[in-house]
Amino acid sequence: MDEALPRDPAPGRERPRAPSPVSAAKVRVPGRRSWFITRQRLMERLEKGTRGPLTVVTGPPGAGKSVAVASWATTGRRPGPVAWVSLDEPDHRPAAFWSLVVAALGQAGVADAPRPSERGHDIFCAQLMFALSGRAAPVVLVLDDFRPPAGSDLARDVARVLKGAGPVLRLVLISRTDPPLPLHRYRLTGELAEIRSADLAFDGGETRALLAHHGVSATPASVSALCERTEGWAAGLRLAAMTMEGHPNPDGFAAAFAGDDHAVVDYLVAEVLNVQPAAVRRLLLRLSVVERFDAELAAELAGPDASELFANLVRENAFVLPVDHGWYRFHSVLGAALNLTLRQEHPADAAMLHRRAAEWFSRTKALEEAARHAVLAGDPAYASRLIVDGLAIGRVLGLSDGRALLPLLSDLPDRALAGAAGPEPHLVAAAVSLGQGDDTGRAAHLSRAERLLADLPDDRAIPARLAAGLIRLVAACPERQQDLRDLVHDLDESLDALPHGSRHDLPELDALVGYAYGLLELRTGRPGRAEEEFKRALPAAEAGGDLQHRRCLGGLALAGALQGGFRRAARLMSAAAQLPEVSTDPAGRRVAAVHLACAWVALEEARLDQARDELDKVRVANADAPDALLSALHDLLTARLDVAAGRPDRALTMLDTIGGDAGGMPWFRRRVRLAEAEAHLAGDAPAEARDAARDAGGAEGAVALARVHLHERHPAAASRAVRPVRMEPSAPAAVRVEAWLLDACLAYREEDRSRGRRSLERALRLGEREKIGLPFVGARSWLLPVLRRDPELSRPHRRFLGQLGLGGTPDLGDVAAPAVVGPLSKRELEVLTLLSRMLTTDEIATEMYISVNTVKTHLRNIYRKLAVTRRGEAVRRARRYRLL
Repeated sequence: MDEALPRDPAPGRERPRAPSPVSAAKVRVPGRRSWFITRQRLMERLEKGTRGPLTVVTGPPGAGKSVAVASWATTGRRPGPVAWVSLDEPDHRPAAFWSLVVAALGQAGVADAPRPSERGHDIFCAQLMFALSGRAAPVVLVLDDFRPPAGSDLARDVARVLKGAGPVLRLVLISRTDPPLPLHRYRLTGELAEIRSADLAFDGGETRALLAHHGVSATPASVSALCERTEGWAAGLRLAAMTMEGHPNPDGFAAAFAGDDHAVVDYLVAEVLNVQPAAVRRLLLRLSVVERFDAELAAELAGPDASELFANLVRENAFVLPVDHGWYRFHSVLGAALNLTLRQEHPADAAMLHRRAAEWFSRTKALEEAARHAVLAGDPAYASRLIVDGLAIGRVLGLSDGRALLPLLSDLPDRALAGAAGPEPHLVAAAVSLGQGDDTGRAAHLSRAERLLADLPDDRAIPARLAAGLIRLVAACPERQQDLRDLVHDLDESLDALPHGSRHDLPELDALVGYAYGLLELRTGRPGRAEEEFKRALPAAEAGGDLQHRRCLGGLALAGALQGGFRRAARLMSAAAQLPEVSTDPAGRRVAAVHLACAWVALEEARLDQARDELDKVRVANADAPDALLSALHDLLTARLDVAAGRPDRALTMLDTIGGDAGGMPWFRRRVRLAEAEAHLAGDAPAEARDAARDAGGAEGAVALARVHLHERHPAAASRAVRPVRMEPSAPAAVRVEAWLLDACLAYREEDRSRGRRSLERALRLGEREKIGLPFVGARSWLLPVLRRDPELSRPHRRFLGQLGLGGTPDLGDVAAPAVVGPLSKRELEVLTLLSRMLTTDEIATEMYISVNTVKTHLRNIYRKLAVTRRGEAVRRARRYRLL
């Protein structure tokens, strides 16, 4: 056959050279290093991978590729003997390569492997495939640092031998990049095992073990910091461990360790940077000034010739990691080392490159990155101009979820401010001062900025005025209501004056203006109008991020609570609770309105501990971003909570303090007087309570006055005061609950049980529906005996009354001892319902289309949760808890 005849090499193919003597070290499995730790997960991956024909292990220099495979080759479970070849650059010549392979296979027991000869590679490869395929047991061939040129004869021959040798040959390739073999074919058939950089990265447990091997006892925080800073890079961790071994403060070293450590820099410069051609070296250094890059940015920083180099770089350098959609980044350790080298070798280039990056990011509308590079270029005035003209001042103020700009601009140099020709640096400085809680600095910078605003052309004046207005609004500078309204109106007009479509792109600003309109209506005592404004702002708030969304929901809930709609407020609070909350934010990311509404709902439901917790959160949040209205409402609710907790003197002290501050808000002054009436009556001062109730007026004042009359044993006067309120549908639900409750009390005292029962039933129905429980807790002394004498009245409201501590049965979800009684799942309730119909276990299984064993499992859970042992007991207890 023609295939058996010797042939001359094809044109362009290298004629094999005579084999040269083989170094024994190149065909021996490397010995186990003294510092090596066993990485069981990699051992298992290699064991599983070598059950198939091809395993590829790729990663950057120092990733631990060779060490991991060598450890498995000497101590792991292998399908057969291991032939190891350590390759250098000259070893990729075919004659030298195949000589090493044959020598390694011979040491692994493949005695009949052919020797490379002058007769040609085709015959040699055919003979090698024949020798391997005739073996009974598999053999593993490891090629360490295998990197032949793509499309080379050697790459094709290795692929050919792997395919022709059949299942006997198990090939393991170790390389910094993907070897030029048809990996896609093996991947498609499930015959390729891949161990990549992410797999080679040390995890926390492995890092801890490596440090322990060096005698370093590190805290969990230090281990985590090292893992994060090195991204699990083995060489970096090893260098860090060696330094920490004799370090007086290893934890401090771990916290500060980075890619600019001299040992790390020396390693990476030698292994990664200095082995590159000059053009690639230049590209690497120039790209180190940015955190992420794509082909266009590479050309901007390194010139148009960088495009081809960039494509090779991202394909061949394992330290270049994909981010998404054509964007890449350096491994953090390499990036820091390259940046340090750039600053040492070309100190004048760094500022120029940052300026180029700033301009490029500005053109691509990546404002935060543009501003960051402008600052790093030493041009904070340009950074300020980018932020103001780009309408990004809200990101400095914390109006959106991103907070990258505030720390970046937190220390604007005096020279940038002193020599500023425009208002932008002062506007940014004012926003930063506001974020840092520096009211004096904010006012001074804002004043200078507004003086410079007059000289600006219109195209620059509009965004600058918008920035100034936002700063004033977030700071709540105007003391007078009309000034604040004018400010919000001007801000609204500034947003409208932006180029077409710009307002739509700034939902966080639109939401802030809408929220401000709502707060204005609250301050003027029009919660209904406020609710409309908050609803109108809600779509923009949802688009503006979690902070604005929470803030708007909080405003809606607060408006609802001020109107007595506590059920509606509770529903809104439930929606707000689903959104993430970040507490460390100068702009009050712990939205005070949200916690204030939560506290109000909890107080009306008589959950006093929860109300106090929420009020504490209001205090913290409002300290970050003070608001006069929210502060006043916080103090008012705190006073009411003190009354409910039996501390009327403390409440009166608080009310006396805030009463003088309520002159600008008559509606709030009225609420203070109502709370004073409540506190005076609790402190047995009916005369003062009467004055406060009369001063308050309205339906709430009438109910407060009725309580005073009842306290003074004037039932007729109390009845006259409360009668019109009971029948007033526009009165807040909480007021009507109190009115019906007072009428019930009066009726029972007059021994008119029929009227008393009707009034109490109406109070209970309304209170349960609207989540109003505090009046019932206050009426505990006369209410408990009535409920005990009339179980039929209390039975429909057992859960509600139980939650208030007035007898009955609390909701199972609120039971304090879930080990005795726990909430039933939907399926368990279904089983319980069928059980109550006297169905057998088999019948329940048939009815629910489940197995008998599953039914038995549900029954066991039901018995445990209801603390019973038999079916009849379960049904009876379920009926008692109104589960059936």
